[in-house]
Amino acid sequence: MLNWANKNPGYILILLIAVSFICADGLRVINYPPKAVHQWRQSDCMAYAKTYYQKGTGLFTPSTYNLAGREGRVVSEFPIIYFIGGQLFKVFGIHYLILRGLTFICFLLGLFYLYRFMGLWMKHSLITLFPIIILATSPFYYYYALNFLPNVPAISFSFAGLYYLVCYLRGGSTRQLIIGTLFVILATLLKPTDGGLLWVAYLGVCFFQFLQGKIKAKRAIAVAVSAMLISASIVGWYFYGEWYNGVNGNHENLQSIYPIWQMDHKYAVYVWKERILDFWSASYQQRTVLYFMVVLAVIYLVRLRVLHPFLRLITFLTFLGTIVYDILWYKAFSDHDYYLLVNIFPCILLLITVTEWFTNRLVPTISKKVIAGVGALLAVLVAISIYHNTKIQDERYHKPIFQYMNPDIYSAEPFLRQLGIKSTDVIVSVPDPSPNITLAAYGTQGYTESLSDEYFNINLYIKVGAKYLVICDSTYLNKPLYAPHTKKLMGKFRNNIFVFDLR
Repeated sequence: MLNWANKNPGYILILLIAVSFICADGLRVINYPPKAVHQWRQSDCMAYAKTYYQKGTGLFTPSTYNLAGREGRVVSEFPIIYFIGGQLFKVFGIHYLILRGLTFICFLLGLFYLYRFMGLWMKHSLITLFPIIILATSPFYYYYALNFLPNVPAISFSFAGLYYLVCYLRGGSTRQLIIGTLFVILATLLKPTDGGLLWVAYLGVCFFQFLQGKIKAKRAIAVAVSAMLISASIVGWYFYGEWYNGVNGNHENLQSIYPIWQMDHKYAVYVWKERILDFWSASYQQRTVLYFMVVLAVIYLVRLRVLHPFLRLITFLTFLGTIVYDILWYKAFSDHDYYLLVNIFPCILLLITVTEWFTNRLVPTISKKVIAGVGALLAVLVAISIYHNTKIQDERYHKPIFQYMNPDIYSAEPFLRQLGIKSTDVIVSVPDPSPNITLAAYGTQGYTESLSDEYFNINLYIKVGAKYLVICDSTYLNKPLYAPHTKKLMGKFRNNIFVFDLR
């Protein structure tokens, strides 16, 4: 049985991913609406997909439900996943499974190409599955793999791009260079940072190898042309986004850096100690696995000269890249753990580099008992990681600290339609500090408390066309700002969502 598993590790990989998915309650989670950690950002993504479905607009005319700008039009990342989701909604109806499923398919694609990438350097065996499973069961990586955000798809496409670009570098065809370039373009359009870091490290390796005479001029020129195309796509999308948001008067999405030098010393220390090392730390990986990673880092440094030159260098350059990235986006780490996902790159490359050294250099020289012992240790760490991921996923979805909004909002849209409220009618929805949580849940455009102040509030929104007030928290019924507008009750949904006519 063990011999069969060693000869067919791909089947074991599929089995372990399936086990992890089932243990983490994936069959239930994949049908969840936006909820738990970063419900705000999830809802923005869902709003893009639902408005594509409702409005029937083209790929390059994305919008959300919040009317802070003209007709809700706003853009951040390249919205291809939301556009595809909107088209699937037209066929199957609106199901959260569709958008979560799309990101999860991207996650699986990334693991597949990571598996193929490792196959370029070593013969596959059970031991070579370790880096992939550790990544797949990293709680915050897995969480966003089964979610609405673009980070994991961007990372996954960058794995695919790296595989094909390396194949070309090793003597592959122009076709592989083209495929790799297209994957990196897609990855960087989704997220320039998450999708581009591996590519930049790859270019660094190419540069050093060219100086060493390991890459012929013809291939170096082809890689340079590829790099120019990728760079042009990144710059082009950035300027399109700036133009699109400017024309539509909506600049709520972060389109620039969020650097450490914008923070005072105390806040920077707070983010490091209280958020990165404390609040988010359990989501990176189980503590024992993290300690094991430290051991591998020591091995990397001690055995540096005998490690594979390409893997050694790309690991180092990726590590340097993440340091630069962490400085430029450090301020975001306080409240957005998905900004930390970039830091998985040096970790996964470290695992791959040391695994290559072990399988290609050590395995032929050590006894089968030692190999079996190492395999047993890695199997225990995999089991620990799967268990830990299951625990953290349960906490993220069900712990009270991560429950922000009245869950009944996700069942209220049919009720609003029964009252005669169309998706194109303008509502004021409170309480909601985000642009789109409740509006996306109701499938109706309008305004929330986001960006509200003494001037931008319900009184102004009524003047510019708001027809209805939807309150999903009874404590708001008596708030001075809203109480004068609660005279015409149209109906109650489950006794905790109130709809009022503002006309």
